[in-house]
Amino acid sequence: MMFPKASVLSRRRAQFLAAVVLMAALCVIAASSRAHSETAAPGWPAIGFDQNQSREQTAGEVYKNVQVLKDLRATELDGVMDFMCAALGVGCTYCHTNPWENDEKSAKLAARRMIVMTRAINSEHFSGNPAVTCYTCHRGQHNSVPNPPPDLAALHSLDDVATPAKPTALPSTDEVLARYIRAIGGEAAIQKIKTRVSRGTETTTNLMTAPQTTPIEIYQTTANKLQIIRSDHGGWTEKGFDGAKGWTKDVREISVPHGDGLKTSVRLLEGQSNESEELKREADFYRYSSLRATYPQMRVLTKEKLGDRDAYVVGATSRDDSREKLYFDAQTGLLIRKYVAFKTAFGTIPDVTDFDDYQDAGGVKLPFTITWSRPPFGSVMKFSEVRLNVFVDDARFVPQVK
Repeated sequence: MMFPKASVLSRRRAQFLAAVVLMAALCVIAASSRAHSETAAPGWPAIGFDQNQSREQTAGEVYKNVQVLKDLRATELDGVMDFMCAALGVGCTYCHTNPWENDEKSAKLAARRMIVMTRAINSEHFSGNPAVTCYTCHRGQHNSVPNPPPDLAALHSLDDVATPAKPTALPSTDEVLARYIRAIGGEAAIQKIKTRVSRGTETTTNLMTAPQTTPIEIYQTTANKLQIIRSDHGGWTEKGFDGAKGWTKDVREISVPHGDGLKTSVRLLEGQSNESEELKREADFYRYSSLRATYPQMRVLTKEKLGDRDAYVVGATSRDDSREKLYFDAQTGLLIRKYVAFKTAFGTIPDVTDFDDYQDAGGVKLPFTITWSRPPFGSVMKFSEVRLNVFVDDARFVPQVK
């Protein structure tokens, strides 16, 4: 086998290696916060979206003190912030203080320099594609590791190379889906369900503050109507979908001259907004029980280990052309994970939903624990009660202002 001479390698790779070494030496890049005022801490300096704009506004037009990302579309800024958080394994406050436009932290200034540098590398060597990102050096740690470990040779000993396992025969997509439907109770039992009411707790994390656990209630009907109520010490929040459009409602306890009162604010969501589309997906009553309708294109890809369980991995394309992976327990047939590569302007980050603790609820098995994560955010919903076919007043799905 012939190998290129060192001089040839140098000509091909010198510029790129120099740039990556420079990045490894400088990488103190900081992660950042979710940009939208709805999800960021109070005081995030959103100037506000102009709904009358004929073109999509940029981040520099909507938010204050956005410098190197000012030409990015405003709707893409949240994803970029999340990507940087995931790449460094940190939360928003690693870079930001309140007010959020403040440049007090040196990590935020370093982040700007790193963004400029990686963009230059990608522009010159990769046709502008995000081949080199903060994750290239950081690998989920806030400090980069620019030098290889001293035992690198031992780690890659030829004696340790495993012989590839012989591929095992995979079941067909129809077999995997049929087994799943049988495992949760069968098609006839599924079609009898008209309403679902779930109650329990939700624990949320954000890599910035301590985990918070609050009560949660979810009301759903086969008309794809949804209401989610989350309570906390100062009031409660609601999200809903009335079958056509989404809405949010926030109720806060306030002091008034003759006692305590409530301050209520309701916001109707724009039809094509990310938040409205997500609520529409959540409101799909048969989303996980009629998978062929949810995912018109499906194919069994492989068999993988998921923890201590074997799982068949099914590649699935949804009606809105989202590409996902569904993991079915090879022993029980149950759906145990959904994986989505969440796209951002800087790259993709994992959006993972795990389904666990399946229990019988009126003749159908449903997951009583649902864990979701997309760094830096996560949540665990644990249901103590799931009731099927109980009366649900349609008025719940229309925001009430009192």
